[in-house]
Amino acid sequence: MTHLFVLWFALFAAQATTPATTPPGEPPATQTTQLPAPTRSDVASSPTRRANSLPEPFASVLPEIKAKSRIAILLPSELSQPIRGAKHAVVDRASDNEYAISLYYELGIGDAGFAAFFWAQGNPNYEPQELGGTRKVKLSHGLHGYFSAVSCGGSCAPANIWWKDGRVLYQIQLKFPSTLREGDQQKAITVAADSAILAGPR
Repeated sequence: MTHLFVLWFALFAAQATTPATTPPGEPPATQTTQLPAPTRSDVASSPTRRANSLPEPFASVLPEIKAKSRIAILLPSELSQPIRGAKHAVVDRASDNEYAISLYYELGIGDAGFAAFFWAQGNPNYEPQELGGTRKVKLSHGLHGYFSAVSCGGSCAPANIWWKDGRVLYQIQLKFPSTLREGDQQKAITVAADSAILAGPR
């Protein structure tokens, strides 16, 4: 997954105006996964977690990230179904100025087990509004995010949201089915981003 991140970042730096439907760190999407997909009712009825609570999978990798990274670590307390049921977090990158975490339903089954991706980088060489194919959305604390829905060609790229807080650029990527309405995708991923912002640095 790390080599895919590096490839994406290199391509972006070479052509900053190219629409970014495939964000850093995204594993190749698959259209054959048999894992449960969220429906509109899943998004609407997802129970509210205790404010600022950290989903269990993140707890296992947070110490490693905190030991290696000096940027503020923002992770969501709210995730919609079935992503909330993913149990395995993997650290893809952790350095002084960057971190990347992937969340999986199941390990060892390739892209079919992928659920979500969380990334941050300090002092990036581009702004989120420069990313093509995005829609500006309001976030908590007066911030703005840039949302892109699931995009399908030969395979499907997950939904994404990017936002910048101070000098740090953040990204959340959630794997939704292409059949989920774009408005519901935006709602679910915005809730995740807002919960990360409101929870504050971990």
